[in-house]
Amino acid sequence: MKKRLSIISLTLAAMCLAAVPALAATPTDYVRGILDKVMGIQNDPALTEASRRPLIHKIIEQSFDFPMMARDSLGSAYGSLSAGQRREFLEVFSYLFQDSYTRLVLNFLKKENIDYKKERKQGDKAQVDTAIVRPNESIPVTYFMHSAPGGWILYDVVVDEVSILENYRKEFSQVIRTKGYPYLLEKMKTQSRALK
Repeated sequence: MKKRLSIISLTLAAMCLAAVPALAATPTDYVRGILDKVMGIQNDPALTEASRRPLIHKIIEQSFDFPMMARDSLGSAYGSLSAGQRREFLEVFSYLFQDSYTRLVLNFLKKENIDYKKERKQGDKAQVDTAIVRPNESIPVTYFMHSAPGGWILYDVVVDEVSILENYRKEFSQVIRTKGYPYLLEKMKTQSRALK
Protein backbone atom coordinates (compact mmCIF):
# COMPACT_ATOMS: atom_id res chain seq x y z
CA MET A 1 0.00 0.00 0.00
CA LYS A 2 2.82 2.43 0.90
CA LYS A 3 4.61 1.63 -2.37
CA ARG A 4 1.40 2.27 -4.31
CA LEU A 5 0.86 5.60 -2.55
CA SER A 6 4.47 6.58 -3.20
CA ILE A 7 4.13 5.85 -6.93
CA ILE A 8 0.82 7.68 -7.08
CA SER A 9 2.29 10.64 -5.20
CA LEU A 10 5.25 10.97 -7.51
CA THR A 11 3.16 10.37 -10.59
CA LEU A 12 0.56 12.96 -9.70
CA ALA A 13 3.17 15.45 -8.66
CA ALA A 14 4.72 15.03 -12.09
CA MET A 15 1.50 16.29 -13.61
CA CYS A 16 2.24 19.76 -12.40
CA LEU A 17 5.48 20.01 -14.29
CA ALA A 18 4.71 22.03 -17.38
CA ALA A 19 5.37 25.48 -18.64
CA VAL A 20 2.34 27.71 -18.89
CA PRO A 21 1.69 31.01 -20.55
CA ALA A 22 3.62 33.76 -18.82
CA LEU A 23 1.71 35.91 -16.38
CA ALA A 24 -1.24 33.56 -15.89
CA ALA A 25 -4.07 35.66 -14.49
CA THR A 26 -4.60 33.59 -11.36
CA PRO A 27 -2.85 30.71 -9.60
CA THR A 28 -5.67 28.42 -10.76
CA ASP A 29 -5.10 29.53 -14.37
CA TYR A 30 -1.43 28.70 -13.91
CA VAL A 31 -2.13 25.20 -12.62
CA ARG A 32 -4.77 24.59 -15.29
CA GLY A 33 -2.29 25.63 -17.98
CA ILE A 34 0.31 23.28 -16.54
CA LEU A 35 -2.00 20.29 -16.52
CA ASP A 36 -3.43 21.03 -19.97
CA LYS A 37 0.03 21.25 -21.49
CA VAL A 38 1.26 18.01 -19.92
CA MET A 39 -1.88 16.20 -21.09
CA GLY A 40 -1.48 17.63 -24.56
CA ILE A 41 2.04 16.25 -24.90
CA GLN A 42 1.19 12.88 -23.41
CA ASN A 43 -1.85 12.34 -25.60
CA ASP A 44 -0.53 13.70 -28.90
CA PRO A 45 -0.57 10.67 -31.25
CA ALA A 46 2.02 12.32 -33.51
CA LEU A 47 4.64 12.16 -30.74
CA THR A 48 6.68 9.10 -29.83
CA GLU A 49 7.93 8.53 -26.29
CA ALA A 50 11.41 9.54 -27.45
CA SER A 51 10.12 12.85 -28.81
CA ARG A 52 7.95 13.49 -25.74
CA ARG A 53 10.91 13.14 -23.38
CA PRO A 54 12.78 16.38 -24.24
CA LEU A 55 9.51 18.33 -24.33
CA ILE A 56 8.52 17.12 -20.86
CA HIS A 57 12.05 17.68 -19.55
CA LYS A 58 12.03 21.30 -20.74
CA ILE A 59 8.61 21.89 -19.20
CA ILE A 60 9.83 20.59 -15.85
CA GLU A 61 12.94 22.76 -16.04
CA GLN A 62 10.80 25.88 -16.52
CA SER A 63 8.13 25.14 -13.93
CA PHE A 64 9.86 24.88 -10.56
CA ASP A 65 11.91 27.26 -8.46
CA PHE A 66 14.94 24.99 -8.15
CA PRO A 67 17.13 27.43 -6.17
CA MET A 68 14.44 27.72 -3.52
CA MET A 69 13.80 23.97 -3.49
CA ALA A 70 17.51 23.15 -3.26
CA ARG A 71 17.93 25.54 -0.33
CA ASP A 72 14.85 24.30 1.51
CA SER A 73 15.59 20.62 0.87
CA LEU A 74 18.94 20.92 2.69
CA GLY A 75 17.50 22.82 5.64
CA SER A 76 20.12 24.11 8.08
CA ALA A 77 22.92 22.30 6.20
CA TYR A 78 22.55 24.80 3.34
CA GLY A 79 23.89 27.64 5.50
CA SER A 80 27.22 25.90 6.01
CA LEU A 81 27.91 25.50 2.27
CA SER A 82 30.11 27.86 0.29
CA ALA A 83 28.70 29.66 -2.77
CA GLY A 84 30.47 27.13 -5.01
CA GLN A 85 29.07 24.18 -3.09
CA ARG A 86 25.57 25.66 -3.32
CA ARG A 87 25.88 26.04 -7.10
CA GLU A 88 27.13 22.46 -7.41
CA PHE A 89 24.30 21.09 -5.29
CA LEU A 90 21.71 23.11 -7.23
CA GLU A 91 22.99 21.76 -10.56
CA VAL A 92 22.90 18.12 -9.43
CA PHE A 93 19.60 18.45 -7.55
CA SER A 94 17.88 20.14 -10.51
CA TYR A 95 19.07 17.56 -13.02
CA LEU A 96 17.99 14.59 -10.89
CA PHE A 97 14.60 16.14 -10.18
CA GLN A 98 13.97 16.91 -13.85
CA ASP A 99 15.02 13.45 -15.00
CA SER A 100 12.98 11.68 -12.34
CA TYR A 101 9.78 13.58 -13.10
CA THR A 102 10.25 13.30 -16.84
CA ARG A 103 10.29 9.53 -16.48
CA LEU A 104 7.27 9.55 -14.17
CA VAL A 105 5.21 11.65 -16.56
CA LEU A 106 6.13 9.47 -19.51
CA ASN A 107 5.48 6.21 -17.69
CA PHE A 108 2.38 6.97 -15.65
CA LEU A 109 0.50 10.06 -16.78
CA LYS A 110 -1.96 9.56 -19.60
CA LYS A 111 -5.53 10.78 -19.18
CA GLU A 112 -6.91 12.14 -15.92
CA ASN A 113 -9.91 14.22 -14.89
CA ILE A 114 -9.00 17.21 -12.76
CA ASP A 115 -11.39 18.83 -10.32
CA TYR A 116 -10.28 22.40 -9.52
CA LYS A 117 -11.29 23.34 -6.00
CA LYS A 118 -10.09 26.18 -3.76
CA GLU A 119 -7.47 28.84 -4.47
CA ARG A 120 -5.77 30.75 -1.65
CA LYS A 121 -3.38 33.68 -1.89
CA GLN A 122 -1.38 35.32 0.86
CA GLY A 123 1.15 37.96 -0.08
CA ASP A 124 3.29 36.65 -2.92
CA LYS A 125 2.40 33.00 -2.24
CA ALA A 126 -0.54 30.91 -3.34
CA GLN A 127 -1.91 27.42 -3.24
CA VAL A 128 -4.41 25.69 -5.47
CA ASP A 129 -6.35 22.66 -4.26
CA THR A 130 -7.32 20.13 -6.90
CA ALA A 131 -8.30 16.49 -7.05
CA ILE A 132 -7.36 13.80 -9.53
CA VAL A 133 -10.61 12.02 -10.24
CA ARG A 134 -10.46 8.42 -11.40
CA PRO A 135 -13.23 5.84 -11.69
CA ASN A 136 -12.64 4.43 -8.20
CA GLU A 137 -10.85 7.22 -6.37
CA SER A 138 -10.31 10.93 -5.89
CA ILE A 139 -6.81 11.98 -4.86
CA PRO A 140 -6.23 15.46 -3.41
CA VAL A 141 -3.34 17.43 -4.92
CA THR A 142 -2.32 20.88 -3.69
CA TYR A 143 0.07 23.05 -5.68
CA PHE A 144 2.21 25.63 -3.86
CA MET A 145 3.71 28.55 -5.77
CA HIS A 146 5.01 32.05 -5.39
CA SER A 147 5.11 35.03 -7.68
CA ALA A 148 8.23 35.65 -9.76
CA PRO A 149 9.15 38.21 -12.44
CA GLY A 150 7.74 35.93 -15.16
CA GLY A 151 4.56 35.00 -13.30
CA TRP A 152 3.88 32.13 -10.89
CA ILE A 153 6.41 29.36 -10.22
CA LEU A 154 5.99 26.13 -8.26
CA TYR A 155 8.03 25.15 -5.25
CA ASP A 156 6.07 22.24 -3.76
CA VAL A 157 3.23 19.84 -4.45
CA VAL A 158 1.36 17.93 -1.77
CA VAL A 159 -0.33 14.76 -3.00
CA ASP A 160 -2.65 12.93 -0.64
CA GLU A 161 -0.97 14.80 2.25
CA VAL A 162 2.55 13.90 1.05
CA SER A 163 4.84 16.87 0.33
CA ILE A 164 7.56 16.50 -2.31
CA LEU A 165 9.74 19.10 -0.63
CA GLU A 166 9.28 17.63 2.83
CA ASN A 167 10.25 14.18 1.52
CA TYR A 168 13.50 15.59 0.13
CA ARG A 169 14.18 17.44 3.37
CA LYS A 170 13.71 14.30 5.49
CA GLU A 171 15.78 12.09 3.20
CA PHE A 172 18.66 14.56 2.87
CA SER A 173 18.65 15.34 6.59
CA GLN A 174 18.94 11.66 7.48
CA VAL A 175 21.83 11.07 5.07
CA ILE A 176 23.68 14.20 6.22
CA ARG A 177 23.17 13.31 9.87
CA THR A 178 24.44 9.73 9.48
CA LYS A 179 27.03 10.02 6.69
CA GLY A 180 27.66 13.71 6.07
CA TYR A 181 27.00 16.17 3.28
CA PRO A 182 29.95 15.06 1.07
CA TYR A 183 28.49 11.54 0.99
CA LEU A 184 25.05 12.88 -0.01
CA LEU A 185 26.48 14.98 -2.83
CA GLU A 186 28.68 12.16 -4.15
CA LYS A 187 25.72 9.77 -4.12
CA MET A 188 23.64 12.29 -6.09
CA LYS A 189 26.46 12.93 -8.57
CA THR A 190 26.84 9.18 -9.13
CA GLN A 191 23.14 8.92 -9.89
CA SER A 192 23.37 11.90 -12.24
CA ARG A 193 26.32 10.45 -14.16
CA ALA A 194 24.47 7.14 -14.57
CA LEU A 195 21.57 8.96 -16.26
CA LYS A 196 23.66 10.88 -18.80
